Amino acid sequence: MSRAAYRGATYTGTVGAGDLAALVLRALHATPRALVYGYFPDLDLTGHVRGVDSGSWRAQLQLVDRMVEQVVAGLPGDAALLVTADHGMLDVPAGTRFDLDAAPELDDGVRLLAGEPRARYVHAVPGAAADVLDRWRAVLGERAWVVSRDEAVASGVFGAVDPGVAARIGDVVALARGTWALTTPEREPGPSRLAAYHGSLTATELAIPLLVAPGGSLG
Repeated sequence: MSRAAYRGATYTGTVGAGDLAALVLRALHATPRALVYGYFPDLDLTGHVRGVDSGSWRAQLQLVDRMVEQVVAGLPGDAALLVTADHGMLDVPAGTRFDLDAAPELDDGVRLLAGEPRARYVHAVPGAAADVLDRWRAVLGERAWVVSRDEAVASGVFGAVDPGVAARIGDVVALARGTWALTTPEREPGPSRLAAYHGSLTATELAIPLLVAPGGSLG
């Protein structure tokens, strides 16, 4: 599924990379001045499902490269293309998957487990936050950076946090280190089977690309 939006109107349909490039250029040429947005999710999806070290992911990347070339080749001389993407992800091998379902002691005092395998947010029952923090730190050890909500906010990892939304973070934050992932195969069978994840603090996961190509740059 790809999506193109132009001046508030959005088209969503099953289109390939070539179709998306054509839609973007058509919208861009429809008026002398326009902001056009195109979204192609297949590269991110392939990375999660097949892994970023897979031939499938590299093939999708080649399609994205070709789509970008098509758009740049059709840009008006006074236009520019900005290409960005989701932050990077890591392949997670079987040996660095910590099964939270197999550690029932980590559920003691927990009201809700949120987040994703690389970044878990643990909401404790009232009065149990300190015990939950100590328990998660002891069990996970060096597999994750485990801190309280206040410690995480004070570290600046979330940027500026409005006090009104701070509670959404959870009482305990567990951010996976290295290539570890905190999976829940019983509670979240689909996400736990993915090949690659992102959401933690490695350099790869924090990197967000931005490429800028002016119109006529391929000429």
